[in-house]
Amino acid sequence: MLTPVILTAEQAFQEAGWTTLAFNFRGVGGSEGTHGEGKAEVADVEGALACLVETLGGGSPSLAVAGYSSGSRVGGQVAASDPRVGFYLGIAPTVNLYDFGFLRAARCRIALIAGTHDQFCDRTKLEALVASLPAKPWLRWLDTDHFFTDAFDALAAACRAALT
Repeated sequence: MLTPVILTAEQAFQEAGWTTLAFNFRGVGGSEGTHGEGKAEVADVEGALACLVETLGGGSPSLAVAGYSSGSRVGGQVAASDPRVGFYLGIAPTVNLYDFGFLRAARCRIALIAGTHDQFCDRTKLEALVASLPAKPWLRWLDTDHFFTDAFDALAAACRAALT
């Protein structure tokens, strides 16, 4: 939750006028619970969205889900299955480790940001995923690694561009 990548993305959302809620998955950073190998964490995202909707009150706010690394997989699963989600931002999706085919069911707008030197996000695999989606997502490649080393300004600019 307090990584520079997450803080950069959250700031871009806030600058665009979004109310944000960042959280740690179960068992991370002192939070209660035990890591659930990505399966149980889907409930964490669903719970965060429920909390956000309750806190904002009234009407049905436009919801977005953003996730970084393995969080992009968990967040993407929720974005693909929750009709309230209108926008999904996946940062450094771990396509080398997991199948992201669930995004084919997403009806929200999708944006993806990846590094050209990301050891967990092979360009060929991500581009094959993009080609398989029913609607063409917004995609940005940055000249960096999985951790966006020396590329936080470029990441911030990409996040802002994805939101517009």
